[in-house]
Amino acid sequence: MKLLNGLHWVWMQMTFQVDWTDNVFWFVTLLTGVLLIVEVVWPWRAQQPFRRKDWALDLVYLYLNLFIFSIAVDLVYRWLGRWVPMHWNILDLRTLPVFVQLSAFFVLQDFLQWWVHRLLHLNKLLWRFHQVHHSVEQMGVASHFRYHWMENVFYKPTTLATLSIFAGVEPKFVVIVHAFTLVIGHLNHSNIQIDWGPLRYVFNSSTMHLLHHSRSHLRQGGVNFGLSLSCWDYLFGTAVNPINDGEIELGFDGMEALPSELLPQLVHGFRASQSK
Repeated sequence: MKLLNGLHWVWMQMTFQVDWTDNVFWFVTLLTGVLLIVEVVWPWRAQQPFRRKDWALDLVYLYLNLFIFSIAVDLVYRWLGRWVPMHWNILDLRTLPVFVQLSAFFVLQDFLQWWVHRLLHLNKLLWRFHQVHHSVEQMGVASHFRYHWMENVFYKPTTLATLSIFAGVEPKFVVIVHAFTLVIGHLNHSNIQIDWGPLRYVFNSSTMHLLHHSRSHLRQGGVNFGLSLSCWDYLFGTAVNPINDGEIELGFDGMEALPSELLPQLVHGFRASQSK
């Protein structure tokens, strides 16, 4: 029943039955559409076709991960919350300005997500699932959400932990931070050349994140693991500065063992005989 309620909420968004500030579906759809247009008008990799390899598959992943799998995962964690304490209330920031509260929530969550992302590369079992995301061979905005549905399970605790640490977090804070990270993630995966200049030491960018998908860097363990913020990579010594040349080989060694179709990819990672 709760799953149906979640799907009904998505339907209400699609049919404009919710307030525009709560309409994640159309926010993501419009954001993706606008950046797709920018990719056509000002492409970083001019030789890359608009209908790049697997572009349709990426769009399917976009909506599956954001509106189907994430709902199912959220229901599971709500069920677990009946037995596992999820409100530690270590810090109460409610007396501080809203911007400070939002910033604290965003920074802590991003820090925790950086470590989850590192584990996805370091742990052989987790890497099997993360291979789906690194199967992108031509980077484009929709490739942001090409990842195995299990990654919704891995990343969800970062939000729960952040909510647990901060007392009295407004629900709108989660929505605002989520929207902001969506924008940065879309830009980082787009075929748009972005370099924040001196702010590169704080914020991630497409010119940094492309190196994270570089086949040669993946052979050496990977670089630039930041999701929204790049500062963690500079702090922990995993940063490589942005590049101007976007024509680098993407993917990972042994990628031929990864299925190319959606359904086989959804079960990829559960068999012991996966490529390492």
